[in-house]
Amino acid sequence: MTFALTRRSAMLGAVAATAAVAAPTLTLGQRAARASTAGLPGRITFKRGSDIWIADADGKNARLLVAGTLMGSGNWAPDGSRFVYASANHGPSSIRPDGTGNQSLTPGTGGDSVFDPVYAYGGRYVIYSNFSKLSIVNAGGTSRIGEQLISVPDDGSYYGGAAVASDGTVVFHRYFVGNGVPDIYRIDGFTTITKIIERGIEPDFSPDSTKIAFRRTTDGTLENQIWIANADGSNQVQLTTVANTGSTANSTPVWSPDGQSILFSSDSLIKRIDVASKAVVTITEGYGPSWQPVTTNVVERVWGQTALETAVATSRYNWADHGVDDGLRAPAKAVVLSRDDLYFDALGGSALAVNKQGPLLITPSDWLHPSTQAELQRVLGGSGTVYLLGGTVALTAKVEIQVKALGYQIVRLWGQDEYATAVAVAKAITPNPDAVIVATALKYYDALAAGAAAGANPGTVIVLTAGDAMPAATAAYLNTLNPDYQAAGGTAMIGVGGPGVRALLGGYQNNQMPSWPDEIDYFPVFGATEFETAIAVAEFFFDPPRTAAVATASTWYDALTGGAMIGANLGPLLLSTPGTLSAATRDYFARNSSSLKYATLLGGPLALNDALIAPLGNAIGVPGNYEYVQYTETFTPAALRAKTLTAGGAQRHALAGGRSGTAIPGTKRRRPETAGG
Repeated sequence: MTFALTRRSAMLGAVAATAAVAAPTLTLGQRAARASTAGLPGRITFKRGSDIWIADADGKNARLLVAGTLMGSGNWAPDGSRFVYASANHGPSSIRPDGTGNQSLTPGTGGDSVFDPVYAYGGRYVIYSNFSKLSIVNAGGTSRIGEQLISVPDDGSYYGGAAVASDGTVVFHRYFVGNGVPDIYRIDGFTTITKIIERGIEPDFSPDSTKIAFRRTTDGTLENQIWIANADGSNQVQLTTVANTGSTANSTPVWSPDGQSILFSSDSLIKRIDVASKAVVTITEGYGPSWQPVTTNVVERVWGQTALETAVATSRYNWADHGVDDGLRAPAKAVVLSRDDLYFDALGGSALAVNKQGPLLITPSDWLHPSTQAELQRVLGGSGTVYLLGGTVALTAKVEIQVKALGYQIVRLWGQDEYATAVAVAKAITPNPDAVIVATALKYYDALAAGAAAGANPGTVIVLTAGDAMPAATAAYLNTLNPDYQAAGGTAMIGVGGPGVRALLGGYQNNQMPSWPDEIDYFPVFGATEFETAIAVAEFFFDPPRTAAVATASTWYDALTGGAMIGANLGPLLLSTPGTLSAATRDYFARNSSSLKYATLLGGPLALNDALIAPLGNAIGVPGNYEYVQYTETFTPAALRAKTLTAGGAQRHALAGGRSGTAIPGTKRRRPETAGG
């Protein structure tokens, strides 16, 4: 049986699924080349028969990429790192340019009805035609089943050939089966469709999204030629003719990554036309071309000379100097402070910091470290709220006095033990959670990966267990919640990691939550190792993200403070060994490379060796096309624009606290964010 959570971060849908864990007393419920960003002219793909071939842009060095595909030539991710196509057996599928990493995006659902897949929304999703209707699925292969993009009547018309502009606008061709006269439509607000080009088919947006190339059938003849128009369908201009191509059968236009030329099919040949001069050259044999863009992605290292200074670096990465609009970072509204020697009281701190819109900093237990103090004052100025995690044993009265003396209001969140403290933190995030993550406190891995996920998913909190055992404080808190997540006011129960799952089940079976019903649904999210559990968390809570971070599994400091940083940017936290990028972690980045622009290393070279840089850079993009950037505890943007911030201060960073989505009628999904960064 499978699960489907109904709310996740910045997503079209909540379709993450995971296998249920059996428990004796439980009933357990569970889409040719269309718009891309500009880039270096990479390779081209085209079809010969039902096979897809890949070659240099001049047609040389051709080799087989995928054998036995369905209708449509496929589409490149915005950075050229993956290619999506219609598999004959497995629905929309994607593959790396070198032919590795082939994966079905809707595993187990078959694919004979799937055509014309195209990457959408920064490579995070794929739109495709399924049973003559437009469907959408996340590009990471974790949704298992797509959903209809827009509700349309069963009137005998075919919807296909979608193209997606950089701002998220979707166009497609539509024709009535038997009639055969196609038109190009635009989707408006995911509720209506508007005809923009008559007798047009196979649309493709230019890289800057200002124009559309398309094929048109001339009235009263069988002649097909390539035209272009403005993105709204105006100013239509014919490019190909019998005179410049020698053919009346020109089709499947696709823009070059620089927007200067268009590839197209001409009889059984691939040709290229220069848009300005209309000069045509023949490239190779085949049809249905697609042109790979190659853009540069970024591997970042956020670090300081010590764990405490790395915390400062994560803060400087996200948060602007108080009263300054630097055009990049957001103004902090609070700071969360924890001790620097033990992690127990801080395991929910990442989620709290994202919720309160500020950094998570650390300090010695009995004094306020000067670097931490300086960072407090940098982001908050002379006033604001500082949340202290734990009682006076964790952060002494001296620390509280020092923070108060700086002019800040103190909110101490604590309980008699780490379990009660986690409950206090959860309640400070929200009194009515949409989801509760249950994870062990005896090892830090699971809860730290979960902390970033909870921060990126508003309404999600973390509570702790003692390994497989359910502590009284945690049980008492859970007992106040309704585990029927589908009911009004209900809360999804999510066990993260083996111990967290077992404690949740054990506590329920032992009647530690007596108010719960006789049968519950829950979500077990775990892997065989800490690395695989972090990946399971990432896949459960996030559709393919724009950014993701890696921390060492050897210590907890960087994962704790970095989890707050990456969670605020709507990305997951992954784990690795210090010297080698863990294979499972690398595979996660490669599977999600169509959307990933940034891969972040948390901590210095001792925590995560420089040997991880190249594997990460090559995983998230076309190998060799990445840059390496470092952010340290002294990071300041190159150009600052001093300005007094208004109460509503401009938030330029993609911070979770300021994100919202537009509901797509007829689904439980939210329209994905399309902003760059």
